[in-house]
Amino acid sequence: MNFLILINSAPNYKYFFYELAKEIESRGHNIYFAIDSHRSKYLEPLPELDNSENSFFFDSYLEKNFNKNLEAPQYEKEYWGDLFYSDFDRFLTHDFNLDKDKNYWLNVKLNLDSFFEEIIKDKKIDFVLYENISNSFAYTAYLQCEKLGKKYIGLMGARLPNHFEIQNSIVEDELKKLEVLAQNPITQDELEWFENYKKSIVDIQPDYMKQNGLDNVAISRIVKVNKFFKAVRLLTIGFKYKHYYDYQFGNPFMAPIKAIRVNIKRYLNTKKSQKFYINNDELEICSSKERFYVYPIHFHPESSTSVLAPEYTNEYSNIVNIANNLPFGTYLYVKDHKSAKGVQSFDFYKKVSALPNVRLVNFDVNIKKLILKSVGVITVNSTAGYEALLLGKPVYLLGRVFYENFKNVHKLQSFKSLRNSFLNESNEVMSDFIAYKRYCNQGVLTIKDSYNEHDKNNIMNIVDNIFRQVDRD
Repeated sequence: MNFLILINSAPNYKYFFYELAKEIESRGHNIYFAIDSHRSKYLEPLPELDNSENSFFFDSYLEKNFNKNLEAPQYEKEYWGDLFYSDFDRFLTHDFNLDKDKNYWLNVKLNLDSFFEEIIKDKKIDFVLYENISNSFAYTAYLQCEKLGKKYIGLMGARLPNHFEIQNSIVEDELKKLEVLAQNPITQDELEWFENYKKSIVDIQPDYMKQNGLDNVAISRIVKVNKFFKAVRLLTIGFKYKHYYDYQFGNPFMAPIKAIRVNIKRYLNTKKSQKFYINNDELEICSSKERFYVYPIHFHPESSTSVLAPEYTNEYSNIVNIANNLPFGTYLYVKDHKSAKGVQSFDFYKKVSALPNVRLVNFDVNIKKLILKSVGVITVNSTAGYEALLLGKPVYLLGRVFYENFKNVHKLQSFKSLRNSFLNESNEVMSDFIAYKRYCNQGVLTIKDSYNEHDKNNIMNIVDNIFRQVDRD
């Protein structure tokens, strides 16, 4: 079988997928790489991959074919937002790569299509392997898989500790799989697992939250030696390749400035916003006597919202509209996410805390203990909604997510539909959670810059699970 593995700017994913590639290749299969840009060759050098005749760089392809065959076809089932918003959510949030004209993006779209179509056809690709569909590079590869009858395999950390997901779609196929898995009889072992998981959910943290490091906003993180050398490499590589065609990253000369600006802004916002959070003593008193819903803030930019809920990436708009549609006397407790602290502006925290029925809750508060006191969770599509179901609370969902069809989830058509949507009953969700456990694979996606012999078993386990799914399908 022939695998096409995608490589882009996500830190250390290149090294992780190369380890998977070596293991897949050792089992007698062929590996090809589609790489977004030559930037990867200089920023995260890996000669075995970078210089392989089986590696294809999109920036070179875009340069070669720029302004050729530019007539835009009318796609009935393709939309600008589906393709580019996941990228532009990053550009707009961090204010970079916004200097390209409309002609540039048309070139990118048409060349992405032909780039993946040619590779899949010429190399007789059977499977495209990457993470979940999180950006335009992956999205286009997925569309070409759909068009050419091939399979997309996306790896993603699961909400269950020590588990990961293998996704084949944005969300629709995954919902169908969960529906089928929920029909199977529940075993005694599964029943015991669910009861233990439910009892311990207040203190459980998903693996991806332990690994992401997004809660570190200290200034010291940007003056570390490895950060300094990375900045130097970025400044150097701007002379080594034509970064104009590096469509997801933009100008590397500006990247260190962008990173420093983002980190300093987060640090300052985190410090200055503290006065707008309800203090813990007052929170304890209010949450014991008030009727309230919990709204968890997301980290931005993030594919969970930019891909699955692009209409709801403006947190201030979400909070104002939810608060406006709550019954008088009912409060909205807006819980900041520890990975998202300082992401929003000082004005955001000031305005949100000023709303008459909103209480802004600090990122260091255990959201699950807060949910237990609430009458429910209103969310775009956060993990907190998933956890609330285990805690016996109804969830009001704005976006798309794998648990959207679980019992006790009410999908909202609009903010105003909140007024007629509040549920009082608590439905049993055991079969839904057991179906999700069946859907997940045991193991951890450990993303880092080097691997040793001790990591081999984990890599083998991930590949074993990939092939089990391939055989099953």
